[in-house]
Amino acid sequence: MIRSPGFRLRLGLTLGFATLFAVCVLAAWTYMSEAGRHLGADYPALTGDIVRAQAETADLRLALEDLAREPGDARHRERVETLLWLMPERMDAIRRVLARTELAEAGQVDVLDALRRTEDRLATLEASLTPPDAQLEAIGQALEADLAWAYSSLLDRVHRAAAAQQRLMKRLSIAVGTLIGLVLMVAGALMLALARLHRQWRRLSELSVTDPLTGLANRRRLWDLARHHLARHRRDGGELALLLIDLDHFKAVNDRFGHPAGDAALQAFAEMLRSLIRGPDLVARLGGEEFAVLLPDSGLPAARRLGERLRRATAALDLPPPADGHVLTASLGLSATRAGAHDMERLYALADAGLYRAKQGGRNRLEINEAS
Repeated sequence: MIRSPGFRLRLGLTLGFATLFAVCVLAAWTYMSEAGRHLGADYPALTGDIVRAQAETADLRLALEDLAREPGDARHRERVETLLWLMPERMDAIRRVLARTELAEAGQVDVLDALRRTEDRLATLEASLTPPDAQLEAIGQALEADLAWAYSSLLDRVHRAAAAQQRLMKRLSIAVGTLIGLVLMVAGALMLALARLHRQWRRLSELSVTDPLTGLANRRRLWDLARHHLARHRRDGGELALLLIDLDHFKAVNDRFGHPAGDAALQAFAEMLRSLIRGPDLVARLGGEEFAVLLPDSGLPAARRLGERLRRATAALDLPPPADGHVLTASLGLSATRAGAHDMERLYALADAGLYRAKQGGRNRLEINEAS
């Protein structure tokens, strides 16, 4: 199947726009996903760790009070030991999560220092369990006070940072959406511009192969199509016929009725030619009052019958005023080739020789010049 340049251009534009749209959607989705994962997901995890650490601090104070009241109860000692192991792990987890957020460690020196001091106290506290120190309650209260301040301060900063980050994400989302909208607008404008250029290109292409007076094909279009069919016939077989038509003494129409009347007569003749040919045939104006009919897959017998119909129809053609009543006649030359044996130049030369014989033989006649 032959793909026209216009088809390829439309296909390229469609694929380009689809690719641009897909890239924008993928970029936006990837950005939002990555931004949400890196900038938003850590804050809920950090908040959860801080809340659990606060609860564990309160549990430690209560466990120490119970142990101070009942120093011989193994359950209280086991509970305290479990919390003393768990709380440093929780602090370490908080520091790790904190390092992955926008809360730079340099800005949290006071909180981190408090957590480090508390870890030292926890180690001291663990050593004071055997035997239980009389100051366990006081130590527990002091630990709770320090950790309460540190965790409350940190939690407040996390909340503020998370709120600021949410505002930033909203602004970034608006910016990304605006950017995608602008990209799509630019792409749409580019598509419209390219479509307009394509229409203009098609119009110019049509004009380059069209006779402006009659709307028929011109010599260039005739030659291009003939070469296409000849190439196909060389490959697959087939016949191709060419009729050359010259209106007899047409100068008399221009001299007698004027050039506008002559143009109107040519247009009427062109319409008559269109009405008599088959769909695959091509009618072309070669210049002045000379025309041609290209008949793909037609041999000499069929082309001769068409030529005679054209000759008779020309003599019976009613011309528009002021040339109405004037009788036109036409001389025709016919040639044909089989399986692309001759190129277009040879085929045209043979038909032109037949046309010359028709004029020399008295005009208003058809002459066949068979290829040797």
